[in-house]
Amino acid sequence: MASLTGEEYPVYRSLSGKVTSAQATIPALGPDDILIRVTHSGVCYTDYEFHRLGAPLALGHEGVGIVQAVGSAVTSLQPGDRAGGGFHRHSCGKCHYCLTGKDINCYQRTIYGAGDFNNGTFGAYYLGKEGYVHKIPEGLASEDAAPLQCAGATVYAVLESTVKPRDRVGIVGIGGLGHLAIQFAAKMGTEVVVFSTSSDKEAEARGFGASEFVLLNEPEKVSAPVNVLILTGNRYPDWNK
Repeated sequence: MASLTGEEYPVYRSLSGKVTSAQATIPALGPDDILIRVTHSGVCYTDYEFHRLGAPLALGHEGVGIVQAVGSAVTSLQPGDRAGGGFHRHSCGKCHYCLTGKDINCYQRTIYGAGDFNNGTFGAYYLGKEGYVHKIPEGLASEDAAPLQCAGATVYAVLESTVKPRDRVGIVGIGGLGHLAIQFAAKMGTEVVVFSTSSDKEAEARGFGASEFVLLNEPEKVSAPVNVLILTGNRYPDWNK
């Protein structure tokens, strides 16, 4: 495959209150770099917030696509693989946080909106680092894999670090994050209790794996206390009551 170094491609930035196409240039790849041609990207609320605030960065951080080229030290991926990533982009790899699996707290980390401002998944290409992009399994459609790169990873990380099998897990809100939280929690062997503002979401919640459904304005109807409460919506109970 011919080198793509120096080729210009479109990215989308928030400029003057509008999402505007702009040009970026593919750089020469470093040893750990992985160049992905983006085929699918999720749209996260964080993208909307950066746009609303007028941050002029290249938008998008839930990308999936086809690897086009890899750096000289890359061993986990090769051209032609499907890969995804986008929010957490790099860390030092040497500090206490990195060495204990908490590299998201690394003081030298690079995340979406804090560094790497010319590189977004709303564009033709995304340049990732080995260890921060990963191969997409066969059988998982790219359009389904894209939102897992941020929304899915965020919800899963919270559940994985908090819940145990047979816990009663309460999930407040059935939006995109809530949809994923219900499914993950059910697969982890927990008893899922969904709290919602809308009764017409009960069938959907139970279809995703919820075993109990309670309206937020009727919390007294919950059958037993929950061990963990996960907040994934934008309306919550009055905690003072």
